[in-house]
Amino acid sequence: MFSKRIVGVANATAGGWGNLGGGVTLFAMGQIFLAFMAATGENEDLSWRLCFIVPLVLHLFGAYFALRGQDLPDGNYAALEKQGSKQKGNSSVVIKVGASNINAWILTVTYGFCFGVELTVINVATQYFYEFFALPQAEASAIASIFGLTNIAFRSLGGIMSDWGNKHFGMRGRLWTLFVWQMLEGVVCIVLGFVTLSKTAPDFVGVEDRIGFAKLSGFIENTGSQYLKVGSTESMWVPFNGTCITERISRCSSLQVEITATHRTCLDSRFDGIKKVVISEAPSPFGDGDDCVSNSGMLPLIIVLLFVFSLCVQMSEGLTYGVVPFVSRPALGVVSGMVGAGGNAGALLTNALFFTSDSLRTDLGFIYMGITILVTTCSIIFIYFPEHGSMFTKAGAIKCYDPQLIKPPAGYRGSDSMDYSKQANKPSVNSAQTV
Repeated sequence: MFSKRIVGVANATAGGWGNLGGGVTLFAMGQIFLAFMAATGENEDLSWRLCFIVPLVLHLFGAYFALRGQDLPDGNYAALEKQGSKQKGNSSVVIKVGASNINAWILTVTYGFCFGVELTVINVATQYFYEFFALPQAEASAIASIFGLTNIAFRSLGGIMSDWGNKHFGMRGRLWTLFVWQMLEGVVCIVLGFVTLSKTAPDFVGVEDRIGFAKLSGFIENTGSQYLKVGSTESMWVPFNGTCITERISRCSSLQVEITATHRTCLDSRFDGIKKVVISEAPSPFGDGDDCVSNSGMLPLIIVLLFVFSLCVQMSEGLTYGVVPFVSRPALGVVSGMVGAGGNAGALLTNALFFTSDSLRTDLGFIYMGITILVTTCSIIFIYFPEHGSMFTKAGAIKCYDPQLIKPPAGYRGSDSMDYSKQANKPSVNSAQTV
Protein backbone atom coordinates (compact mmCIF):
# COMPACT_ATOMS: atom_id res chain seq x y z
CA MET A 1 0.00 0.00 0.00
CA PHE A 2 3.01 2.30 -0.28
CA SER A 3 4.03 4.63 -3.11
CA LYS A 4 5.53 2.59 -5.94
CA ARG A 5 8.66 4.73 -5.85
CA ILE A 6 9.61 3.53 -2.35
CA VAL A 7 7.49 0.39 -1.97
CA GLY A 8 10.60 -1.83 -1.79
CA VAL A 9 12.26 -0.14 1.16
CA ALA A 10 8.94 0.53 2.94
CA ASN A 11 7.84 -3.11 2.75
CA ALA A 12 11.33 -4.37 3.55
CA THR A 13 11.77 -2.19 6.63
CA ALA A 14 8.36 -3.08 8.04
CA GLY A 15 8.94 -6.79 7.43
CA GLY A 16 12.58 -6.67 8.51
CA TRP A 17 11.81 -5.11 11.85
CA GLY A 18 9.16 -7.77 12.33
CA ASN A 19 11.76 -10.46 11.68
CA LEU A 20 14.14 -8.60 13.99
CA GLY A 21 11.98 -10.02 16.75
CA GLY A 22 13.47 -13.45 16.01
CA GLY A 23 16.94 -12.27 16.98
CA VAL A 24 15.68 -10.21 19.91
CA THR A 25 13.76 -13.23 21.21
CA LEU A 26 16.79 -15.52 21.12
CA PHE A 27 18.79 -12.97 23.08
CA ALA A 28 16.14 -11.54 25.42
CA MET A 29 14.18 -14.64 26.46
CA GLY A 30 17.29 -16.24 27.91
CA GLN A 31 17.87 -13.18 30.08
CA ILE A 32 14.21 -13.06 31.10
CA PHE A 33 14.45 -16.72 32.05
CA LEU A 34 17.48 -16.03 34.26
CA ALA A 35 15.58 -13.19 35.98
CA PHE A 36 12.65 -15.50 36.74
CA MET A 37 15.09 -18.18 37.94
CA ALA A 38 16.46 -15.74 40.48
CA ALA A 39 12.95 -14.69 41.52
CA THR A 40 11.68 -18.28 41.97
CA GLY A 41 14.67 -19.72 43.77
CA GLU A 42 16.04 -21.58 40.71
CA ASN A 43 12.72 -23.29 39.87
CA GLU A 44 13.36 -24.08 36.21
CA ASP A 45 9.93 -25.48 35.30
CA LEU A 46 8.08 -22.51 36.81
CA SER A 47 10.53 -19.97 35.35
CA TRP A 48 10.04 -21.13 31.74
CA ARG A 49 6.28 -20.88 32.14
CA LEU A 50 6.48 -17.41 33.66
CA CYS A 51 8.63 -16.27 30.71
CA PHE A 52 5.60 -16.44 28.42
CA ILE A 53 3.85 -13.72 30.42
CA VAL A 54 6.18 -11.24 28.71
CA PRO A 55 5.18 -11.98 25.08
CA LEU A 56 1.53 -12.22 26.22
CA VAL A 57 1.64 -8.66 27.56
CA LEU A 58 3.40 -7.44 24.40
CA HIS A 59 0.75 -9.11 22.20
CA LEU A 60 -2.05 -7.41 24.15
CA PHE A 61 -0.38 -4.01 23.75
CA GLY A 62 0.17 -4.71 20.04
CA ALA A 63 -3.47 -5.68 19.54
CA TYR A 64 -4.62 -2.52 21.34
CA PHE A 65 -2.54 -0.23 19.14
CA ALA A 66 -3.51 -2.08 15.93
CA LEU A 67 -7.23 -1.85 16.70
CA ARG A 68 -6.90 1.83 17.58
CA GLY A 69 -5.00 2.66 14.38
CA GLN A 70 -6.32 4.18 11.14
CA ASP A 71 -6.75 1.87 8.14
CA LEU A 72 -5.27 4.20 5.49
CA PRO A 73 -3.70 7.68 5.44
CA ASP A 74 -7.00 8.78 3.83
CA GLY A 75 -9.11 7.45 6.69
CA ASN A 76 -10.85 4.27 7.87
CA TYR A 77 -12.32 1.78 5.40
CA ALA A 78 -15.93 2.16 6.58
CA ALA A 79 -15.94 5.96 6.24
CA LEU A 80 -14.18 5.91 2.87
CA GLU A 81 -16.63 3.31 1.50
CA LYS A 82 -19.59 5.29 2.80
CA GLN A 83 -18.48 8.50 1.05
CA GLY A 84 -17.75 6.58 -2.16
CA SER A 85 -14.01 7.25 -2.26
CA LYS A 86 -13.11 3.60 -1.75
CA GLN A 87 -14.57 0.67 -3.65
CA LYS A 88 -16.04 -1.96 -1.37
CA GLY A 89 -14.02 -5.14 -1.62
CA ASN A 90 -15.38 -8.43 -2.88
CA SER A 91 -13.60 -11.29 -1.14
CA SER A 92 -14.52 -13.92 -3.73
CA VAL A 93 -13.09 -11.78 -6.54
CA VAL A 94 -9.92 -10.99 -4.60
CA ILE A 95 -9.26 -14.63 -3.71
CA LYS A 96 -9.85 -15.89 -7.27
CA VAL A 97 -7.70 -13.18 -8.84
CA GLY A 98 -4.85 -13.57 -6.35
CA ALA A 99 -4.79 -17.36 -6.35
CA SER A 100 -4.87 -17.53 -10.17
CA ASN A 101 -1.76 -15.44 -10.75
CA ILE A 102 1.27 -17.52 -11.79
CA ASN A 103 3.75 -14.85 -10.71
CA ALA A 104 2.25 -14.97 -7.22
CA TRP A 105 2.88 -18.71 -7.00
CA ILE A 106 6.47 -18.40 -8.23
CA LEU A 107 7.21 -15.78 -5.55
CA THR A 108 5.45 -17.95 -2.97
CA VAL A 109 7.88 -20.77 -3.74
CA THR A 110 11.02 -18.62 -3.88
CA TYR A 111 10.11 -16.75 -0.69
CA GLY A 112 9.94 -20.12 1.03
CA PHE A 113 13.69 -20.38 0.39
CA CYS A 114 14.69 -16.99 1.76
CA PHE A 115 12.31 -16.17 4.62
CA GLY A 116 11.70 -19.88 5.19
CA VAL A 117 15.45 -20.40 5.37
CA GLU A 118 15.74 -17.59 7.92
CA LEU A 119 13.16 -19.21 10.19
CA THR A 120 14.91 -22.56 9.85
CA VAL A 121 18.36 -21.16 10.65
CA ILE A 122 17.02 -19.29 13.68
CA ASN A 123 15.46 -22.57 14.80
CA VAL A 124 18.59 -24.73 14.41
CA ALA A 125 21.50 -22.31 14.90
CA THR A 126 21.61 -22.40 18.71
CA GLN A 127 21.65 -26.19 18.78
CA TYR A 128 24.22 -26.22 15.97
CA PHE A 129 26.71 -24.07 17.89
CA TYR A 130 26.03 -25.95 21.11
CA GLU A 131 26.50 -29.42 19.61
CA PHE A 132 29.15 -28.82 16.95
CA PHE A 133 31.34 -26.33 18.84
CA ALA A 134 30.69 -27.40 22.45
CA LEU A 135 29.57 -23.92 23.51
CA PRO A 136 27.41 -23.19 26.57
CA GLN A 137 23.78 -22.84 25.56
CA ALA A 138 23.64 -19.15 26.52
CA GLU A 139 26.72 -18.38 24.39
CA ALA A 140 25.42 -20.49 21.50
CA SER A 141 22.12 -18.61 21.66
CA ALA A 142 23.86 -15.23 21.64
CA ILE A 143 25.85 -16.13 18.51
CA ALA A 144 22.78 -17.58 16.80
CA SER A 145 20.86 -14.35 17.48
CA ILE A 146 23.14 -12.59 14.96
CA PHE A 147 21.03 -14.07 12.16
CA GLY A 148 17.84 -12.41 13.35
CA LEU A 149 19.30 -9.19 14.76
CA THR A 150 20.77 -8.19 11.40
CA ASN A 151 17.19 -7.62 10.21
CA ILE A 152 17.57 -4.17 11.72
CA ALA A 153 19.31 -3.16 8.48
CA PHE A 154 19.77 -5.95 5.94
CA ARG A 155 16.18 -6.48 4.80
CA SER A 156 15.80 -2.71 4.36
CA LEU A 157 18.94 -2.77 2.19
CA GLY A 158 17.17 -5.31 -0.01
CA GLY A 159 14.24 -2.94 -0.39
CA ILE A 160 16.56 -0.03 -1.17
CA MET A 161 18.31 -2.11 -3.83
CA SER A 162 14.96 -3.13 -5.32
CA ASP A 163 13.90 0.52 -5.63
CA TRP A 164 17.31 1.39 -7.09
CA GLY A 165 16.95 -1.37 -9.69
CA ASN A 166 13.47 -0.13 -10.55
CA LYS A 167 14.67 3.47 -10.93
CA HIS A 168 17.39 2.53 -13.42
CA PHE A 169 16.01 -0.58 -15.16
CA GLY A 170 12.33 -0.84 -14.26
CA MET A 171 10.85 -4.16 -13.22
CA ARG A 172 13.77 -5.99 -14.85
CA GLY A 173 16.02 -4.30 -12.30
CA ARG A 174 13.89 -5.58 -9.42
CA LEU A 175 13.88 -9.13 -10.81
CA TRP A 176 17.60 -9.27 -11.59
CA THR A 177 18.67 -8.00 -8.17
CA LEU A 178 16.35 -10.53 -6.50
CA PHE A 179 17.73 -13.37 -8.63
CA VAL A 180 21.39 -12.47 -8.00
CA TRP A 181 21.10 -12.08 -4.24
CA GLN A 182 19.06 -15.25 -3.73
CA MET A 183 21.55 -17.23 -5.81
CA LEU A 184 24.34 -15.80 -3.62
CA GLU A 185 22.32 -16.95 -0.62
CA GLY A 186 22.40 -20.52 -1.90
CA VAL A 187 26.15 -20.36 -2.61
CA VAL A 188 27.01 -19.05 0.88
CA CYS A 189 24.76 -21.70 2.45
CA ILE A 190 26.71 -24.42 0.63
CA VAL A 191 30.05 -22.90 1.69
CA LEU A 192 28.85 -22.74 5.30
CA GLY A 193 28.30 -26.48 5.22
CA PHE A 194 31.47 -27.41 3.35
CA VAL A 195 33.79 -25.59 5.78
CA THR A 196 33.34 -28.19 8.54
CA LEU A 197 32.50 -31.21 6.39
CA SER A 198 36.06 -32.58 6.51
CA LYS A 199 35.92 -32.75 10.32
CA THR A 200 34.11 -35.34 12.44
CA ALA A 201 30.64 -34.19 13.51
CA PRO A 202 28.88 -35.19 16.75
CA ASP A 203 27.58 -38.74 16.60
CA PHE A 204 23.97 -38.56 17.77
CA VAL A 205 23.20 -42.22 17.09
CA GLY A 206 26.41 -43.73 18.52
CA VAL A 207 26.97 -45.25 21.94
CA GLU A 208 27.47 -42.76 24.79
CA ASP A 209 30.49 -44.46 26.27
CA ARG A 210 33.12 -41.72 26.44
CA ILE A 211 34.24 -39.63 29.38
CA GLY A 212 33.61 -35.96 28.69
CA PHE A 213 36.21 -33.28 29.34
CA ALA A 214 35.54 -29.69 30.36
CA LYS A 215 37.78 -26.89 29.15
CA LEU A 216 38.56 -24.88 32.29
CA SER A 217 41.04 -22.08 32.97
CA GLY A 218 42.78 -20.14 35.75
CA PHE A 219 43.86 -22.72 38.34
CA ILE A 220 46.39 -22.66 41.16
CA GLU A 221 49.71 -24.14 40.11
CA ASN A 222 50.35 -27.61 41.48
CA THR A 223 52.77 -30.49 40.93
CA GLY A 224 50.33 -32.07 38.52
CA SER A 225 50.86 -31.09 34.89
CA GLN A 226 47.18 -30.31 34.41
CA TYR A 227 47.15 -27.31 36.77
CA LEU A 228 47.71 -23.72 35.65
CA LYS A 229 48.45 -20.46 37.42
CA VAL A 230 45.66 -18.22 38.70
CA GLY A 231 44.76 -15.57 36.13
CA SER A 232 46.24 -17.54 33.25
CA THR A 233 44.52 -16.93 29.94
CA GLU A 234 45.33 -20.47 28.95
CA SER A 235 42.95 -23.33 29.61
CA MET A 236 43.16 -27.00 30.43
CA TRP A 237 41.06 -30.03 29.69
CA VAL A 238 39.76 -31.59 32.92
CA PRO A 239 37.88 -34.94 32.91
CA PHE A 240 34.32 -34.88 34.17
CA ASN A 241 34.70 -38.23 35.87
CA GLY A 242 34.27 -39.93 39.23
CA THR A 243 32.46 -42.71 41.06
CA CYS A 244 29.19 -40.73 41.18
CA ILE A 245 29.25 -39.49 37.56
CA THR A 246 26.81 -41.04 35.09
CA GLU A 247 27.09 -38.49 32.29
CA ARG A 248 28.85 -39.86 29.21
CA ILE A 249 29.02 -38.63 25.63
CA SER A 250 29.25 -40.18 22.17
CA ARG A 251 31.95 -39.50 19.57
CA CYS A 252 32.70 -35.75 19.20
CA SER A 253 29.47 -34.75 20.94
CA SER A 254 28.94 -32.33 23.81
CA LEU A 255 26.68 -32.00 26.83
CA GLN A 256 25.93 -29.12 29.19
CA VAL A 257 25.81 -30.44 32.75
CA GLU A 258 24.51 -28.74 35.86
CA ILE A 259 26.88 -29.63 38.69
CA THR A 260 24.93 -30.89 41.69
CA ALA A 261 25.93 -31.46 45.31
CA THR A 262 26.21 -35.18 44.52
CA HIS A 263 28.64 -34.44 41.69
CA ARG A 264 30.86 -32.41 44.00
CA THR A 265 31.46 -35.34 46.32
CA CYS A 266 33.50 -37.12 43.66
CA LEU A 267 34.52 -34.41 41.16
CA ASP A 268 37.98 -32.89 40.79
CA SER A 269 38.35 -29.83 43.06
CA ARG A 270 38.93 -27.69 39.99
CA PHE A 271 35.17 -27.74 39.44
CA ASP A 272 34.56 -25.97 42.78
CA GLY A 273 32.45 -22.84 42.36
CA ILE A 274 31.26 -23.80 38.86
CA LYS A 275 27.49 -24.30 38.48
CA LYS A 276 27.31 -25.50 34.88
CA VAL A 277 29.89 -26.91 32.52
CA VAL A 278 29.98 -28.14 28.93
CA ILE A 279 31.74 -31.44 28.45
CA SER A 280 33.00 -32.68 25.07
CA GLU A 281 35.64 -34.92 23.56
CA ALA A 282 39.08 -33.49 24.29
CA PRO A 283 41.98 -33.46 21.81
CA SER A 284 45.22 -35.33 22.44
CA PRO A 285 46.89 -35.97 24.81
CA PHE A 286 43.69 -35.89 26.89
CA GLY A 287 41.37 -37.57 24.42
CA ASP A 288 40.81 -38.71 20.86
CA GLY A 289 39.03 -35.59 19.59
CA ASP A 290 41.64 -33.95 17.36
CA ASP A 291 39.42 -34.34 14.29
CA CYS A 292 36.19 -33.15 15.98
CA VAL A 293 34.51 -30.01 14.66
CA SER A 294 34.50 -28.61 18.21
CA ASN A 295 38.32 -28.71 18.28
CA SER A 296 38.87 -27.43 14.73
CA GLY A 297 39.21 -23.73 15.57
CA MET A 298 36.72 -22.88 12.79
CA LEU A 299 34.23 -21.04 15.00
CA PRO A 300 35.31 -17.48 13.97
CA LEU A 301 35.04 -18.37 10.26
CA ILE A 302 31.61 -19.92 10.78
CA ILE A 303 30.39 -16.76 12.56
CA VAL A 304 31.60 -14.61 9.65
CA LEU A 305 29.85 -16.90 7.15
CA LEU A 306 26.66 -16.81 9.25
CA PHE A 307 26.77 -13.01 9.08
CA VAL A 308 27.23 -13.02 5.29
CA PHE A 309 24.51 -15.68 4.94
CA SER A 310 22.09 -13.51 6.92
CA LEU A 311 22.91 -10.56 4.62
CA CYS A 312 22.02 -12.59 1.51
CA VAL A 313 18.87 -14.10 3.03
CA GLN A 314 17.44 -10.81 4.24
CA MET A 315 18.39 -8.92 1.10
CA SER A 316 16.42 -11.56 -0.83
CA GLU A 317 13.42 -11.07 1.46
CA GLY A 318 13.41 -7.31 0.96
CA LEU A 319 13.88 -7.73 -2.79
CA THR A 320 10.95 -10.19 -2.96
CA TYR A 321 8.56 -7.71 -1.40
CA GLY A 322 9.80 -5.08 -3.82
CA VAL A 323 8.17 -7.20 -6.55
CA VAL A 324 5.04 -8.42 -4.71
CA PRO A 325 3.03 -5.15 -4.92
CA PHE A 326 3.17 -5.24 -8.72
CA VAL A 327 1.83 -8.78 -9.14
CA SER A 328 -1.87 -7.97 -8.84
CA ARG A 329 -2.99 -4.63 -7.44
CA PRO A 330 -6.68 -5.62 -7.04
CA ALA A 331 -5.59 -8.69 -5.03
CA LEU A 332 -2.61 -7.17 -3.24
CA GLY A 333 -3.63 -8.51 0.17
CA VAL A 334 -4.12 -12.07 -1.08
CA VAL A 335 -0.84 -12.08 -3.01
CA SER A 336 1.06 -10.67 -0.01
CA GLY A 337 -0.53 -13.31 2.21
CA MET A 338 0.27 -16.12 -0.23
CA VAL A 339 3.93 -15.12 -0.47
CA GLY A 340 4.21 -14.69 3.30
CA ALA A 341 2.62 -18.10 3.87
CA GLY A 342 5.11 -19.55 1.39
CA GLY A 343 7.87 -18.36 3.72
CA ASN A 344 6.36 -20.24 6.65
CA ALA A 345 5.77 -23.32 4.53
CA GLY A 346 9.38 -23.17 3.34
CA ALA A 347 10.54 -23.18 6.96
CA LEU A 348 8.54 -26.32 7.69
CA LEU A 349 9.87 -28.00 4.56
CA THR A 350 13.57 -27.14 4.98
CA ASN A 351 13.54 -27.99 8.66
CA ALA A 352 11.85 -31.36 8.05
CA LEU A 353 14.06 -32.30 5.10
CA PHE A 354 17.48 -31.23 6.34
CA PHE A 355 17.57 -30.80 10.13
CA THR A 356 15.36 -33.30 11.94
CA SER A 357 17.25 -36.55 11.38
CA ASP A 358 20.02 -37.46 13.84
CA SER A 359 21.73 -39.42 11.08
CA LEU A 360 22.13 -36.31 8.86
CA ARG A 361 24.92 -33.93 9.86
CA THR A 362 23.79 -30.33 10.31
CA ASP A 363 26.55 -29.01 8.03
CA LEU A 364 25.51 -31.51 5.35
CA GLY A 365 21.96 -30.25 5.84
CA PHE A 366 23.22 -26.73 5.03
CA ILE A 367 24.76 -28.02 1.80
CA TYR A 368 21.53 -29.76 0.71
CA MET A 369 19.50 -26.69 1.62
CA GLY A 370 21.87 -24.46 -0.38
CA ILE A 371 21.47 -26.64 -3.46
CA THR A 372 17.68 -26.49 -3.08
CA ILE A 373 17.85 -22.69 -2.84
CA LEU A 374 19.79 -22.50 -6.12
CA VAL A 375 17.32 -24.77 -7.93
CA THR A 376 14.15 -23.01 -6.74
CA THR A 377 15.59 -19.53 -7.34
CA CYS A 378 15.89 -20.34 -11.05
CA SER A 379 12.09 -20.13 -11.25
CA ILE A 380 12.39 -16.30 -11.00
CA ILE A 381 13.45 -16.44 -14.67
CA PHE A 382 9.84 -17.34 -15.53
CA ILE A 383 8.25 -14.30 -13.85
CA TYR A 384 6.71 -12.17 -16.61
CA PHE A 385 4.63 -8.99 -16.47
CA PRO A 386 2.88 -8.05 -19.73
CA GLU A 387 3.30 -4.34 -18.87
CA HIS A 388 6.89 -4.63 -17.57
CA GLY A 389 8.46 -7.69 -19.18
CA SER A 390 10.74 -10.20 -17.46
CA MET A 391 14.45 -10.67 -16.73
CA PHE A 392 15.17 -11.33 -20.41
CA THR A 393 12.21 -9.83 -22.30
CA LYS A 394 10.69 -6.39 -22.76
CA ALA A 395 7.12 -5.39 -22.01
CA GLY A 396 4.62 -7.11 -24.29
CA ALA A 397 7.23 -9.41 -25.77
CA ILE A 398 5.16 -12.54 -25.16
CA LYS A 399 1.77 -11.81 -26.75
CA CYS A 400 0.14 -15.16 -26.08
CA TYR A 401 0.86 -15.35 -22.34
CA ASP A 402 -0.64 -13.55 -19.34
CA PRO A 403 0.25 -14.76 -15.83
CA GLN A 404 -3.15 -13.50 -14.58
CA LEU A 405 -5.34 -16.48 -15.46
CA ILE A 406 -8.59 -15.10 -14.00
CA LYS A 407 -9.12 -11.41 -14.75
CA PRO A 408 -10.76 -9.03 -12.24
CA PRO A 409 -14.13 -7.53 -13.27
CA ALA A 410 -13.95 -4.37 -15.35
CA GLY A 411 -13.39 -1.32 -13.18
CA TYR A 412 -12.44 -3.32 -10.10
CA ARG A 413 -9.77 -1.49 -8.10
CA GLY A 414 -7.47 -2.39 -5.25
CA SER A 415 -8.52 -1.61 -1.69
CA ASP A 416 -5.88 1.16 -1.47
CA SER A 417 -7.00 2.97 -4.63
CA MET A 418 -9.00 6.12 -3.84
CA ASP A 419 -11.37 7.93 -6.21
CA TYR A 420 -12.59 11.31 -4.95
CA SER A 421 -14.39 12.23 -8.18
CA LYS A 422 -17.72 11.04 -6.76
CA GLN A 423 -17.29 13.22 -3.71
CA ALA A 424 -18.58 16.77 -3.68
CA ASN A 425 -15.98 18.06 -1.28
CA LYS A 426 -12.57 16.44 -1.33
CA PRO A 427 -11.07 15.92 2.11
CA SER A 428 -8.54 18.50 3.21
CA VAL A 429 -6.96 16.41 6.00
CA ASN A 430 -5.29 13.03 5.53
CA SER A 431 -6.33 13.06 1.88
CA ALA A 432 -3.12 11.93 0.18
CA GLN A 433 -4.27 9.59 -2.58
CA THR A 434 -2.38 6.27 -2.53
CA VAL A 435 -0.43 5.70 -5.74
